[in-house]
Amino acid sequence: MTILRSSRPFSFLLAVLLASAGLMTSAVISPRSASAQNVEESQVGRFQLAESFLRAAQYERAIGMLEHLYAESPGTHVFYERLREAYESVKRYDAAIALVDDKISSETSPTAYLTEKARLLYLKGDEAGARVQWERAIATNPTSPSVYLLVYRSLLQLRLFDYAIEVLEDGRSVIDNDTLFQTDLAYLYNLTNQPDKAVGKFLELLALNQNQLNYVKSQLGTFLNSEDAIEKSIAVAQEGVANEPLNRSFRELLGWLLVEGDDYREALEVYRGIDRLDREEGRVLFGFGLIAADGGAYDVALESFDEVLSRYPESASAPEAMRGLAMMQEKWAETLGEQVFDIAGTRQERNHWDEALETYQRFLIEYPQHPQFPDVLRRIGSLQQDVFFDLTAAETVLKEVVARYPQTDAANQAAYDLGRLAVTQNRLEDARIQFSRLLTRLRTGDLADLARYELAQLHFYKGDFDAADSFTRAMQENTSTDVANDAIDMKVLLIESKGPDSLNTPLRRFARIQLLTRQRDYQVALNQLDDLMNEFGQHALADDMLMEKAQLQARTGDTESAIMTYLQLPLLHPASFYGAQSLVEAASLQARFGSPDEAVATYQRVLTEYPGSLLIPTVREAIRALRGDELGS
Repeated sequence: MTILRSSRPFSFLLAVLLASAGLMTSAVISPRSASAQNVEESQVGRFQLAESFLRAAQYERAIGMLEHLYAESPGTHVFYERLREAYESVKRYDAAIALVDDKISSETSPTAYLTEKARLLYLKGDEAGARVQWERAIATNPTSPSVYLLVYRSLLQLRLFDYAIEVLEDGRSVIDNDTLFQTDLAYLYNLTNQPDKAVGKFLELLALNQNQLNYVKSQLGTFLNSEDAIEKSIAVAQEGVANEPLNRSFRELLGWLLVEGDDYREALEVYRGIDRLDREEGRVLFGFGLIAADGGAYDVALESFDEVLSRYPESASAPEAMRGLAMMQEKWAETLGEQVFDIAGTRQERNHWDEALETYQRFLIEYPQHPQFPDVLRRIGSLQQDVFFDLTAAETVLKEVVARYPQTDAANQAAYDLGRLAVTQNRLEDARIQFSRLLTRLRTGDLADLARYELAQLHFYKGDFDAADSFTRAMQENTSTDVANDAIDMKVLLIESKGPDSLNTPLRRFARIQLLTRQRDYQVALNQLDDLMNEFGQHALADDMLMEKAQLQARTGDTESAIMTYLQLPLLHPASFYGAQSLVEAASLQARFGSPDEAVATYQRVLTEYPGSLLIPTVREAIRALRGDELGS
């Protein structure tokens, strides 16, 4: 059937038909070969015509031709197959069954036709009769696994999953072989929402071949769509590990299931066991640390990397683990909202930022020849710039990266950081040169987009809005990155906020305020913003100014006022682009400095008032954390 639908040449199709009908003869042996070929060519032509009728949904015309073809050559399977399908298309099940019965009577081993008859009887509505035929099919050779698979596939077509499970389980029992049908049964148990039994079958498969682990994960992953399914699967995997503690694939499956359930802490114990039992010297722990970091479990990732360093300081994984440890300390500090200085500039107690800086510095001492040395050096410069606010130290380190490692990604990133540093120090022309050179060198990529956006911002700060617009236009196509979305935001701001005079006075003043904010001159920026709001309170910039004010209030330590301003924004400007974001910012401050209950209530406002917001996933995650899974210190 498939061959005749293909684009094979006519001579090939003819050969297939002749062979399947048993009529192909040799010209040397039989002088009648030419006439036989002419007959088969006629059959091919009529068959192709019947196929065209079927494609045109002219089933009765096709059936008439196929009935003649089958009568002429009942041994040609493709004629039988297409005729049965045609009968089925018009629900002439009795005719189809009679056709199958003809095949059953002519075959010495009719198992496949019995399963076909069972399927047709079921479609006809005779479920009892169908079951009798499936049982007859099995009875033809009850000790053959292939017989049970034939019946299983027939049942699968009809979505009779429970009966299919019964058939395969009975087959294992009759044949007395518990290694049969593991993947098929696991698939069926998944389909019938029995993940625990599915995992049990997959464990049987892994007991025979541990190399099937990736296949098992791919099969299970589709069906782990609820907490209940994950919990049941974990319970079975834990039992498997308890019964066969030395089977690494069992442990890896359990660890993977725990990660799927976001239980990184328990997963760490599993991977720790794998690392020790198989004497991996930290390799497994390091790999898991990367997984935990990707999942946002920074505390668990930090612990993984730290253990690699403490237990296996001489291992090949140690340098990357030390770098990973510092990166997780950074992430953890960011997650906890830690600061090195308070709003008055007073040095705070030692926290994860200090630990990150010290770990990076330790890396430089212990691994001066490591390929990641330039990257770690650059990260130290970024910390000095953005967290510790030691701009002199930051500039020294970043310039060293550019000078010593000019052809590296770290050097490009350091050049970008130097441009940002120049903006902070109000050396705008130096910043423009730095970003322009970087953009010329890179042209494309994420860092090039960041440089392009920085150039747009520099023009914006100077009030050159047309030039800023030209840079943002070049970035709008790639909306998958944060910087591209920032560029779109600027584009919208430029379109909506010009006027009322030809000098665009409110927008120019607002741009200067944003520059002051970037340079951390928060109080001056807030004073100028209050003046601007008093003078142009009804301008199109009103919601932008309110958002900027809330951010400045938060930065100057006036948390209560910041929360009130954030909550005001969607009330005063219900159609504002910032509506959902302002509520998220308010809730975040409430969670850190106020009441978790108030934060949850504010987050829930986002769900009800802005159901289409892109922030919804973040909001749901924050609500779950506040209700019991909040991050520790």
